[in-house]
Amino acid sequence: MLKQFILTAGAGVFIFSGAQSASANEITPEKLLETTKTIEQTTNQLSESKKVVAKAEQQIEKVETAAAAVQADIDEVTEQIEAYQAAIAPEADSLFKQVLSTVLPSAKAEAAESEKKQQDILDQKATAKQKLDELAAKQAEVEAAKEKTQSSYAAASEQMKAQSTKLSDLKKQHAAMAPDKFMMPANGRLSQGFGPASGQFGYTFHNGIDIAAKVGTPVYAAADGKVIEVSGRGPYGKHVKVEHNIDGQKWTTVYAHLHKIDVKKGQTVRQAEGIGQIGNTGNSSGPHLHFEVHKGAYSFSPSSAGNTVDPMKVAQLLGGASAVKATY
Repeated sequence: MLKQFILTAGAGVFIFSGAQSASANEITPEKLLETTKTIEQTTNQLSESKKVVAKAEQQIEKVETAAAAVQADIDEVTEQIEAYQAAIAPEADSLFKQVLSTVLPSAKAEAAESEKKQQDILDQKATAKQKLDELAAKQAEVEAAKEKTQSSYAAASEQMKAQSTKLSDLKKQHAAMAPDKFMMPANGRLSQGFGPASGQFGYTFHNGIDIAAKVGTPVYAAADGKVIEVSGRGPYGKHVKVEHNIDGQKWTTVYAHLHKIDVKKGQTVRQAEGIGQIGNTGNSSGPHLHFEVHKGAYSFSPSSAGNTVDPMKVAQLLGGASAVKATY
């Protein structure tokens, strides 16, 4: 009934370095709760990392688009420069025209116009060259931004991968640590079991179990749930009722005769979270925890089981020497 489990490498209060086996006696509610909290924290961190990775992917796409646009501009300007270069190349008959321009006025005028056009092309080439230099500088900036973004993406992806692995390990560890349904809410001596009762206090059927221990012994939530009642009156004395939903089935647990209550009505509690301390309040002949498990909503009968089930059949002890553990 008690679990043996494997602790995997990772980080957190209850993740030991290196793989090793541990007995159920080493599990405590505090360690189980800490693992639960670490899972929640790691889940949030992983969610944030996924957002960072997605943003980095968008940034990479944006930078690559910008880089492609700059390259297109560079190609266009380069073609212009090549065209200008071809336009100012000396023609085959340029020497003949130079000689002719010295004797014929019309040829001289034509030569002057040709020189002006050539100078215009040279000016346009110079302007294009300047633009090309500017585009080259812009391309260098874009490439630097791309490299930085890719580096950030790689780092974020690596972090996301590590967190995903850690979360997977934590979930396996938690599954091995946590009881299938309910955990025993306290350690102590089993002073009364579930079933027919002597009639003390008018009850001919005991709807739960009694775990005797010193006043002040911690009492923990048997499973994740919501506190639906906190009271200090009636036969239960100071008591707490918690509603649970496990695999679609509604359950209600009762923790009675408490000395101290540490939760409030409406509060959400995690399995193994402290909800109070064992006491001797209400119809109690000695310090103990009266623990009930109802399948469905709370429905009490002093003479029959009603919808209660034997906690010993649905709850497991995490570990530690006690008479409750010895009953398995």
